[in-house]
This record gives sequence, C-alpha cells and structure tokens, in this order.
Amino acid sequence: MTGRKYSFFEEYKLDDAEIAIVCMNSTAGTTKAVVDDLRAKGIKAGLLKVRVYRPFPAEEIAKALSHLKAVAVLDKDDSVNAAGAPLFTDVTSAMYANQVANVPMVDYMYGIGGRDTTTKDIVSVFEDLQEIIKTGNLGNPYRYLGLRKGRKINNGNII
Repeated sequence: MTGRKYSFFEEYKLDDAEIAIVCMNSTAGTTKAVVDDLRAKGIKAGLLKVRVYRPFPAEEIAKALSHLKAVAVLDKDDSVNAAGAPLFTDVTSAMYANQVANVPMVDYMYGIGGRDTTTKDIVSVFEDLQEIIKTGNLGNPYRYLGLRKGRKINNGNII
C-alpha cells in the first residue's frame, strides 16, 4: 500500500553479535542505545525486536539467533502457569523446533508495577549474559528486572 517494507522483526547489530536481547515495543529503543554503548566498548551485543507477534516467525527468528552465545528475552508480563512468559516460550519453542538447542536463554519479566526500564536495567541484562558465557552456569532462567531493592525471589516468585 505505502511501498514500505515492514518485516516481522528487526535485527539491530545482530550479524556479528555474541549476546543479544529479544524484546518488543519501546524497550527496543532503550536497548539500541545500550547496544551502541557496549559496541563502543568492544562488546558484541545485539538486538532482535519482534514487530509482529502473530503469525510468529519461528523459523526466521531461530535462524537469526542460532549463532549467538547467549540470549535474553524480555517480557512485559509474567505467566505463572507456564515455563516462562509468552515471548520467551515462543522464542524457545522456535529454537527447539528448528534444532537450535545450544544457545543458553534466560527470561526477564520487566515493567512490573508500571516501572520504567532504564539503560541501567538493560546493561545489567547484558552483564548477566556475559557471566553466563564466562561461567557456563545459566542459573535461574526466569528472572525479574527492575524490582525494588530488598525484594527476594524464590523459584521465580516474589516473596
């Protein structure tokens, strides 16, 4: 109609990245700024921004993420009755269905209680991914981002 190309997802500095975040909406803008800062420091960070959720482009996303050493998926909601929040379960399912099971992945629930997600929050996610690569220890794959200090998480639940 307009002649503009609009893909299902956007890859930002993902081609040679070692670590990446998968997210949606305005959080991608904050993540892009952090990716640029980390790249200036020599850290090969990238972003995959999901633009169209359904139909979910499983094969294409698996291909785009297959070369990475670690991936974090940011979800703006939580799902207490599933193995992770919706975007995370769709991305991990896409990876598994396309025989890409060697990339460590973690799920971050963010924006809880309407909290803003800052560049500091995004930097902490990339730092966690670097630690996963360094140690080989995934830890708890279900995490919360931006909670108030003093809050504790037990098996993914706030206590």
